[in-house]
Amino acid sequence: MSTDPIAARFARHTMTVLHEDGLYRHLRFEDPDGQYPFELITWPYNLVVKSGWTFHFDIDATPDMFDLFRRTAFPGEINPGYWSEKVRAGRDEIAGFNPDLFEQQVKQYVVHSIRHGEAPRGIGAEVTREIFEMGDISHEAGARATLTDFRYNDWDFGDLPEWDFSDYTPGFLHSCHAIRHGIDLWTTARKPATA
Repeated sequence: MSTDPIAARFARHTMTVLHEDGLYRHLRFEDPDGQYPFELITWPYNLVVKSGWTFHFDIDATPDMFDLFRRTAFPGEINPGYWSEKVRAGRDEIAGFNPDLFEQQVKQYVVHSIRHGEAPRGIGAEVTREIFEMGDISHEAGARATLTDFRYNDWDFGDLPEWDFSDYTPGFLHSCHAIRHGIDLWTTARKPATA
């Protein structure tokens, strides 16, 4: 069983086949408590996942999208980097500002600057704590403004446009795990029973 908390959401899901005619499929998945239901809809070269978020994947090289998702990740795992490249609809929901990533990068930059003698004496944990308290860092514009405004003895955070605080959204990762789990359940249901 996966230790990923998102993947664990799907541990008790069962599958209902609403339609299946070759590569034309409409499958519904839900757990006994009705938690985290999702649907997978496929037709040649296309897959749509509806999981509270909707993403439409499209690739013209693979008629059966279930094969694509199986081939591009290890069993039971997801490949959000590659899969995100195949999203046709829902692209604006793939990645977004991640406050934890922002905090991690700020702390790493301060530590790097201290180790390499680029930061003035006295900068450290208290100063980084001040950064996280002085502005609204719950969104990217506020986080960037906070760093832009920060000065400590003429030291600043440098060339901020190069900083990237985005990561895959929880909705996209949830949908990737739903796809993987749904395909695994469908594949298991099609395997012949062993005597």
